[in-house]
Amino acid sequence: MQPESLVAVGRLTKPHGLRGDLVFLPYVYDLDLLPDLMHRTVFLQHGTASPQPHTLCAWRVVHKRVLVQLQDCPDLSTAETFRDRDVLIPRSWFAPLPAGEYYWFDIEGLAVYGKDGNYLGTIAEIIHTGSNDVYVVRQDTQETLIPALRTVVRTIDLSRREMHLYTTAGLLE
Repeated sequence: MQPESLVAVGRLTKPHGLRGDLVFLPYVYDLDLLPDLMHRTVFLQHGTASPQPHTLCAWRVVHKRVLVQLQDCPDLSTAETFRDRDVLIPRSWFAPLPAGEYYWFDIEGLAVYGKDGNYLGTIAEIIHTGSNDVYVVRQDTQETLIPALRTVVRTIDLSRREMHLYTTAGLLE
């Protein structure tokens, strides 16, 4: 599996209990966006090391925490070795979305341009709010917050990895 075809969907943060469970911190606010991971081989990566395959054999939500069990993780001491590992899955596991809708990993990293074509930076993260998402656009030490609204975002071109904005009163002025 080529690393560029893998998508980070969360992080194993720490062990939970004595039976090898791990706390999983998803990178998405809605777990329904994730494909079914049960009994599938996911890839775990620590830092810049190569992703290693592991089978996920249990998944449950307990007190607003997601707990997972890996097939090869029977106890606390083994679970400790999986601390701070990113969980990656193949991009192909995600269902296609309708036109005009995008997964977070499609949006993050896009170059953002204003109406006049000036480069504003790249989307570094997405903040999920109650009403609409907000894109955090960074260029060097400059940070701009862009609401993810149709009245603000003119076009998204995934093939060119670009987002173009309308000029909106009070925004980018």
